[in-house]
Amino acid sequence: MQTQSKKLVSLFILFLATYLVSAAQDLKTPIGYFNRITSVFEPIEKDTWDYTRAVAHNRSARKVESERKTLVASINSAIGSIKRLKDFEGDAALRDSALSYLDVSKAVIEQNYSKIMEMEDIAEQSYDAMEAYILAQQKANEIMQQSGENIDAAQKAFAQSHNIDLQEREDKVSRKLKQASRVYEHYNKVYLIFFKAYKQEAYLMDATKKGDVNAIEQNKNSLLKFATEGLESLKDIKSFDGDGSLKMACQQMLTFYKEEAEKKYQDIIDFQLKKDNFDKETKAMESRPAKERTKAVVDAYNKAVNEFNDAVKRVNQRNAELNNARSHLLNNWNSTADSFTKSHV
Repeated sequence: MQTQSKKLVSLFILFLATYLVSAAQDLKTPIGYFNRITSVFEPIEKDTWDYTRAVAHNRSARKVESERKTLVASINSAIGSIKRLKDFEGDAALRDSALSYLDVSKAVIEQNYSKIMEMEDIAEQSYDAMEAYILAQQKANEIMQQSGENIDAAQKAFAQSHNIDLQEREDKVSRKLKQASRVYEHYNKVYLIFFKAYKQEAYLMDATKKGDVNAIEQNKNSLLKFATEGLESLKDIKSFDGDGSLKMACQQMLTFYKEEAEKKYQDIIDFQLKKDNFDKETKAMESRPAKERTKAVVDAYNKAVNEFNDAVKRVNQRNAELNNARSHLLNNWNSTADSFTKSHV
């Protein structure tokens, strides 16, 4: 049996520049008005980090649903605060941009991530489903990034119009969120390469259980193809801030899959062929009364029995070897993935 592979949930990151302006929040002054609007994003940023950290540790979006609901509540509170503000001396651009950003954020969290959680339930069923699942996350991030760029432009335009000297700042939470985004981007690239071969081997093992030699051959060849292509793709992926552990763990898995398909699975195919022949000769033997069994029939049966017994010994040894190596490497992949995310997020 294969050890279950672990998947990592990517999540939306607040792509929002923050600025520092020294002044009280007096709504009658440009600086006070500016600070009042930008201050509503602080609790959202904190709750986003709490959600990000929870996902990094729990892996599943469904398991951290409470954090997502807290984040939605923070966004709703911010929307209410912004809606109560009037424009500033006829200039409504900053307020409206902030409101638009919050509306987009809420839509992404409530709608996009609701669909993503549904996709999570079936993501491991196939490579295409997993790829669609990760692409949906990336699309949500792109939406958030564009919305963040829009409000950033609105902040700068407001500051320029009202002679405000902005000092862009990056606090601890902002840095952590940006780091998390980079971590997930790197992880997902490596994970998809791994998962394609991982899932293909599952198809190969399913064909083996069914004893379908043609299906075994087809899936073995596909596994060899995906493992070889994956090893080539890994060459273009650099280590993450000097940490090449995830790439190395993936490389080890793909090397195992490649050798399994290229060299070691032939014993399993040979066993199935010998078993099919044994079943055929057994049926031929049993279909004849004892007095009608010719020497040729008996010899063919005995040969099939001997070949089948030899094949059983070889296939048991090969399966034990493959199962031990697979279990060890998958455990290493999972522990490496855990260590990678926990050390960088």
